[in-house]
This record gives sequence, C-alpha cells and structure tokens, in this order.
Amino acid sequence: MIGRSFFLLSLLQAVVSGQWSADNPGAVTAQNGLCAQIPCHYKYPSTLNSKPRIGIWFNSETLDFSSVAFFSEGYITVSPKFLHRTRLSGVLRDNDCSLVIDKVTQEDAGPYFFRVDFLDGQNDYNYQPATQLYVTDFTDKPTIFPAEMVAGQPVNVTCSFNTTCNGTAPILTWVTPADDPPSASRSVTQWGDTLTYTSVLYLTPALKHHGQNLTCRVTYPTVSSEQILTMAVEYAPRNQSITSPDNVNNSGVNVKEGNSVEFFCSVQSFPASNLTWRHLGATLNTTRSSNELWLKILQVTRQDAGDYQCVAENEHGTGKGNVTLMIELRGSEKTWKCLVALIVLAVILGVVPVIVWAACFRNK
Repeated sequence: MIGRSFFLLSLLQAVVSGQWSADNPGAVTAQNGLCAQIPCHYKYPSTLNSKPRIGIWFNSETLDFSSVAFFSEGYITVSPKFLHRTRLSGVLRDNDCSLVIDKVTQEDAGPYFFRVDFLDGQNDYNYQPATQLYVTDFTDKPTIFPAEMVAGQPVNVTCSFNTTCNGTAPILTWVTPADDPPSASRSVTQWGDTLTYTSVLYLTPALKHHGQNLTCRVTYPTVSSEQILTMAVEYAPRNQSITSPDNVNNSGVNVKEGNSVEFFCSVQSFPASNLTWRHLGATLNTTRSSNELWLKILQVTRQDAGDYQCVAENEHGTGKGNVTLMIELRGSEKTWKCLVALIVLAVILGVVPVIVWAACFRNK
C-alpha cells in the first residue's frame, strides 16, 4: 500500500512539473556596454490562463529577494544595480518572459532564473535551472562602404552599425582629414530583430587627402569602437618629370654620335598611368599601370635627333612631357662641315685661308 501511494505521488509530481516548464537557454553571451537578451517562454496549468500574475527575474541560483533583476509590477524590489536597466521584450500574458538588460557590465555576469506568481498564495513557480550570462569585451565595429573618390568631385560615403539592442541607441560620428567640419545625415532601419544605424558623409576629397584616414566611430554611453578607411583619391597625371644620366639642360640632351642615351620619365597619378615614349609620331616604348618608364637608345645617329615625348594617361586625364636630343657629329664630318663654313666666310669676309684652317682645327 505504501509503495502504491509513493508511485501515485511521483506520478502526480511528474504531471504537475510537466505543466510548469520554461524554454530558455543554458547560457547567453553579451558584449560589455550593449544589451543582454535571455530568451524565455514559460508554461503553466491551463486553468490559470485568465489569472493575474507577476513575473520576477533573479540574478542568483536560489530564491534571493536581494538579487531581483526585474519585477513586472515596478522597481520597488529591484536591486539598485539593475534599476531602470531591465525589461521584458515580450508580453507576460502571452507566455513570453524574455529578459533584456541594457548597458551590460561585467558585474551583471552570473545566473538568472524566472519566477511567476499568480497572486493566489498557491500557484507560483521557479523556472530552473538558471541561465548563465557571460559578458565579454565590446568588439563590434561599424562598417564603412568604400566609394570611388576623385579629387575635386563630391562623394557620399556610408557607414552602418547593426545591433539587436533596441534600448540605448548608438551614435555614429565621423573623423575626416578635411578642413571643414564633416557634414552627414543619419537614419535607422529595422529588419526583423536587427536595427541598422546609418550615417552618410558628404565629402569632396582633395589630392592632399590621398592616403589619409577616414574614421567612422560608434559610441555608447560606456563603450565605443571605430572603423578606419584609408582614402584612395584618384587623380589625373601630374608633376611629370624627364631626367637622364647625361643631364637634361633646358629640356635637351647633347650626345655624341655613336654613344648611347637614356631617358627616364616619371609621373604622379592614381590609378597608375599608362606611359608611352614617342618620337616623330612613332611609339618607341610603352608600359601599362606604371608611373615610370625608361627609354634607351643605343649608338645614336643623326636620325635619332629631335623631340621625344613621354605621354602619361589614366581614366582621369593625360599628361605630356618633352625632351630634345641633340647629336654631336663625329670628328671627320664635323671638320668637313667646318671647313665648308669657314671657306664661305673667307670668300665673303676675305679671311686668310691659313687662319681659317687654324681656326677650324683649333678645338679638334
């Protein structure tokens, strides 16, 4: 008889405990400064559906009224450290007991369990085991969406930050290398449980901003983080330069016939330019996506004399530079031409031939 009674009591307890149950995770993790969310849905005997009730969350493993994190009927019994920071994300009468803790700190870490009380002195229940809350460092960062930047042209740069916390709203700010204070618009959109905070920066980049940093910062009351974008400002070729180991004087180079000569063309541009060397309309050498190009001419002749042009091109413009190659003729041909010229002078001016000859060979 005693054995049968014990069996019936155990069965009754099993039935009752099956009517009182909760669906909540064993552990959740939140980032410092954001919010913690503990999902919770509870069940109770259907005979209590229309009964008034209160919901209580405890920050403990046991029933400790000095550790109340949330009380559905006000803040009278809530622990001071949770005051005005806790709320339910759902409706208690809809069996939703999900807890939200705003502005989470490391001190909030620990066990949490939910208790319901139907205020009749008989029907109340502690839903255990507790959910363990872990608090980690704030690591979320905003996202900057790169946009093509061209020197002197206005551009919009977008920064966004996603969160499922709908309590304290974050603030998005910009730090720019521009001389004027940044001008930006702000908006917030929601998709499901996710809130997206967006800031659009209006910027006119200059050439001097190339390689400098653009920073978007997200700020909460106790924490902040930032994302940095290195500005890649595109511009047309500029500061073109032509040099030579033989020295460029007044945009020209003198080279003796039969010797070799080298020219080096460089330019500043972004993206890198396509460079081409031309002479008398003919292309001599070319390179793609490089801001430097050499030109080497071996054993120059009189046909190599003249202007050489280095052309730099990218999608934003074209730059051109010129250098003149002057050929010093070989000694015999130079002497012959010298004699012809001096004989003509002698005939016209009456210069003595011996003196003409000496003058022609004096610097040979």
